[in-house]
Amino acid sequence: MSKVGAATKKHRALIVILLALIAALAFVCVWLYLHPRAAEPQERAFPESGGNGLFSWHDEVFDPEEREILFGLMRSQGLTELYQDVPFNLPAAEVIQFCEACRENGIRPYLLVGEPEWALDKSGTGIRTQIQRAALMGFAGVMVDVEPGSTSEWKDDRASVMTTMTRGFLRGKTAAEENSLEMLVCLSYYYDDYGFGEELETIVEQGCDGLAIMNYDREDEIGQIETEAALCKTYGKRLVNIYELQEVGKYGLEESHTYREAGLPALWESSEKLSRHYSGQKISTALHEYRALKTVAGEQTAATE
Repeated sequence: MSKVGAATKKHRALIVILLALIAALAFVCVWLYLHPRAAEPQERAFPESGGNGLFSWHDEVFDPEEREILFGLMRSQGLTELYQDVPFNLPAAEVIQFCEACRENGIRPYLLVGEPEWALDKSGTGIRTQIQRAALMGFAGVMVDVEPGSTSEWKDDRASVMTTMTRGFLRGKTAAEENSLEMLVCLSYYYDDYGFGEELETIVEQGCDGLAIMNYDREDEIGQIETEAALCKTYGKRLVNIYELQEVGKYGLEESHTYREAGLPALWESSEKLSRHYSGQKISTALHEYRALKTVAGEQTAATE
């Protein structure tokens, strides 16, 4: 790669990060103007962390009727944590109300955040800004999902990107502590296979309160998270094992990657087996994601009627 090409890539990444920061800061400023009391400390009696959870990427759940469907579905599956994406254009009052409704229904809400470009910013600006946003809106914590695989920098120099991303997580963890929020970091299960065991250990030890692993291969679910489970046990951190429920073919998913066809009974059987194997440490299950769970649960109900 030429020096000019490298400089162009770095310049593009910087522009993306700066634009994201400007948008986030604008949101925070407007929100504080409209809700001046939001910056004051508030007591939140959320359930304790460590329960089974659900990822949700879509904003229909902020509609009161859909919200009740969501809560009912979570109760039926024994899920007490929600990792929810929130679009910037959603009125803050609706989000605050949503978090309060979660609390009233025994659900611990986390703001689901993350952009691939965050892996290129060792300052952790994007993570820190979103943590502040989560604190203002009344979330119990953040689920940080940074997937650098789509960036050209990852393809060119994985080691450098991994180092930068790790530093960003450390900055984010400091911000989470300052805002009294729990920070969970979502990663794929194969970072140690790439030779990033040292960075992975640093993330577990210093960059998160818990590690959520996308364990999307049914052929060896126990073995794939062996390294991550050992690190979490060593440093007393929780481990969230994520199962996929989206349909085969979506985002390149193969049948071995998802429980869409196998169904929920097979998924929970695997969860119990994995928990027994790693007994003696904090392990919970998370499902990906709400729309897929809604479909699978509906199909299961229809089949039994």
